[in-house]
Amino acid sequence: MFKATLCTLGLLAASSTMAHELMIMPTKSIVTQAPATVAIDISASHGVYRPDKGVGVDSITVLDADGKRVRDIGTVVKGKTRTSFELPIENDGTYKIMYGGSEPMYLTNYTIGARDTQKRIRGSKEEVKDLIPEGAKNIETVKMNRYGMTFITAKMPTDAVLQPSNEGLEIIPVTHPADYINGEEIEFKALLDGQPTEGVEITVKAEAALYNGDLEPIKATTDEDGMASVVIENAGRYAATFAFQGDNPGADADKAFYSVFYTFEVVYE
Repeated sequence: MFKATLCTLGLLAASSTMAHELMIMPTKSIVTQAPATVAIDISASHGVYRPDKGVGVDSITVLDADGKRVRDIGTVVKGKTRTSFELPIENDGTYKIMYGGSEPMYLTNYTIGARDTQKRIRGSKEEVKDLIPEGAKNIETVKMNRYGMTFITAKMPTDAVLQPSNEGLEIIPVTHPADYINGEEIEFKALLDGQPTEGVEITVKAEAALYNGDLEPIKATTDEDGMASVVIENAGRYAATFAFQGDNPGADADKAFYSVFYTFEVVYE
């Protein structure tokens, strides 16, 4: 088991290719019991729990306490800084809210001209093969898959929504999201297509860091069993980024990058 609180592990290059993090921000992660309603904002953001850019409404997925998709999540409103809806929590248990991740994005980069000017086209190798000008150099296609997630628990924690789908990069909360307590170990497991994955880099940022410049990000890396853990000393709201470069991008790309953005609360005890 790899454990870390404050360490200095660099982020993968994938993190810099798309500057904004996907931030799912419920007003609360624990409610006393169902039925209840929880307001949720989703934003492509530069800051922890700070709306920046609204996102499209078509890539929102909610799983109920039985692990089934919720078809009616109410009215979704897209604004300039955030996309918002009020989620009805109909049953006790743990719900999962996700944004993005259904389809990968492809970006092809190349340089051109005497000054090696950098250019970028959105598309896979097949899609851009006739769009790259003659004389282009350093051609590289990157496949990126990224999504955000968070959990809401009503009354009693359940684990149906914690079961893996065995597709893409998945972060499984080994410690239940309703049981994050300051000063105690929080464990995660990383799976890529269902297999434990070593080398997933984790960065955890605190909302409180906006007000306290001494709070550095917490960093860790998954071990050969796909496991990692962190200890968070202060209660509050946090955002974790999980980043990984895969070895098998497929025929349509040269590299594959995966990112998972996870927002959660740590309670004080």
